[in-house]
Amino acid sequence: MNEENYTELQEGLARFVVPQELFFNPRARLARDFGVIALRAEADLQERRLQVIDLMAGVGTRGIRYALEAPVERIVLNDGNPAAVEAIRRNIALNAISPDVQIEVTCEQVHRLCYAIRLRDEHFDWVDLDAFGSPSVYWHAASLAPRWGGVLYLTATDMAALCGKLRDPAVRHYGAVTRPWECGDEIGARVLLGALQQSAGERGLYWQPLFVLDEGYAMRIAVRLHYGSAEFPVNQIGWMVKCMGCYSQTTLPLHVTVGRCRVCGSEEVQWAGPLWTGSLYDAEFLHLMSVEARKAGYQAVLRQLRLMVDEASSPAGYYCAAELGKRTHLSHLPPVDALIQRLRQAGYEASRTHFETAAFKTNAPYPVIQQIAQQLQ
Repeated sequence: MNEENYTELQEGLARFVVPQELFFNPRARLARDFGVIALRAEADLQERRLQVIDLMAGVGTRGIRYALEAPVERIVLNDGNPAAVEAIRRNIALNAISPDVQIEVTCEQVHRLCYAIRLRDEHFDWVDLDAFGSPSVYWHAASLAPRWGGVLYLTATDMAALCGKLRDPAVRHYGAVTRPWECGDEIGARVLLGALQQSAGERGLYWQPLFVLDEGYAMRIAVRLHYGSAEFPVNQIGWMVKCMGCYSQTTLPLHVTVGRCRVCGSEEVQWAGPLWTGSLYDAEFLHLMSVEARKAGYQAVLRQLRLMVDEASSPAGYYCAAELGKRTHLSHLPPVDALIQRLRQAGYEASRTHFETAAFKTNAPYPVIQQIAQQLQ
């Protein structure tokens, strides 16, 4: 391999080369950091070293970082592209991975590999699925690889469909209507989770969300696999509803329909979904991740985790401060933290959100939010 044909990089503890003909996204560094920290938290929770598989490993950066930076007993790095597999092998050789870590490299199509894993009765603690576009074509197969209680960490990059800009692909991939509302990114995460849950439910399974990481151009979701039709969270599949008259928003169960806004009585009501209406985060897991992020000195991860902890028990959806200013004709936008404090003092739930810097979550009706914002001018 000529020096002109590849780029040499370092990320975390890993050194690696990226041939020109292969794709590598440096912007996904935060998601890879999150994966490392989450894997360490999972090892803390299980009190043992973990079995890991990276189904679409690319040049191997994520998997090699897992092997170097987390308590891994065995890791399988797979990619269907022979050129990528060659790069993976080269990158493994560049790093001083402990001989206690069993490393396997395979070149298989994801579906074929996952079905073979099931037939061999293998089980992994952590399954990484970094798909391009919608992951829906893979998640049935990917759900065959984790053990009961194992974790799937998956990527979706079809943000235009998930966040309401492209309606047809959202219906095709997720069986849902998405909307380009101000909280469109969170709607996308909830549509993704809702479709993932319903796919699992067909086979007597369900997923427990651990966290959602919105990077703007991609969504990363970590979920834990459970077995049992009786425990399927039916009451957490529903709709996001927004009044286009007073701009209040709420969630409703799947079987409930309304024609009017319950705040102002307007008939200009829009729906998004079906989607996941429950919490996007597991507070205990976020705490374990925070401990590991402090140990590793990952300040960007820690900042995101603080926001996630804050919004873990908050209502679904969020409001952007800039939109509030336009709709309320404010001469000055109030500080988001001051607005949150006043909403809490008024008896409402309120928090920041990691989805949008200048946004807030609350169960207060929008006219109440506007009144408080006017008082804070």
